Amino acid sequence: MNNLQSKLNYTFKDQNLLKTALTHSSFSNEFGGESYERLEFLGDAVLELVVSDYIYKFGQLDSGLLSKLRAGLVSTAYLKQISQDLGLDRLVFKSKSLQTLSDKTKADLFESLIGAVYLDSGLECAKKIIENLVIVDDQNIRSVIKNCVDYKTKLQETLQKLGKTFEYKLVSDSGLDHDKTFEVELIVDSQVVSKASGKSIHIAQENCAENYLHTLC
Repeated sequence: MNNLQSKLNYTFKDQNLLKTALTHSSFSNEFGGESYERLEFLGDAVLELVVSDYIYKFGQLDSGLLSKLRAGLVSTAYLKQISQDLGLDRLVFKSKSLQTLSDKTKADLFESLIGAVYLDSGLECAKKIIENLVIVDDQNIRSVIKNCVDYKTKLQETLQKLGKTFEYKLVSDSGLDHDKTFEVELIVDSQVVSKASGKSIHIAQENCAENYLHTLC
């Protein structure tokens, strides 16, 4: 526990909160006490708030890319790795019958840890840990952005390899000026193969490309 707190650069005032954050339901069901699940619920909300606030200020990214970037930073795969780096899977209190933890559980343990820090010392302390471990720095954010799925680019590369021509056509737009919805068609070799909508033309095109890629896979 001391090693974990050293990695976090944070010492719990209430050590019971830390223990609860690392208590699996299999252990609490057998020996009593609370599991990490309620803290995970809270930590998930704190994590999304801090990440959303940071990436909103990071640059003029449209809402579609912001959503993908946030999803990447709070994904099970991303948080699972942080959890393993902290050694949470080795520290967790669990029943002897539970041999291994799922990736989802490992990610949840990190979120429960964030929830525990929030209750122990407030948002600013939780924010520092999230910035150090999840956000890291601007370079890491750029790296995650590159890993966000760009369906338009992926489709373009696929269709070029197949020797097919394609274009996106704006079919309609509706709604007030500040809240429009755009409908777009994807045309491949002169045939409409996909139709989708979005809050911007770019998002609608992305949705079109994603839909058609799924039919090709």
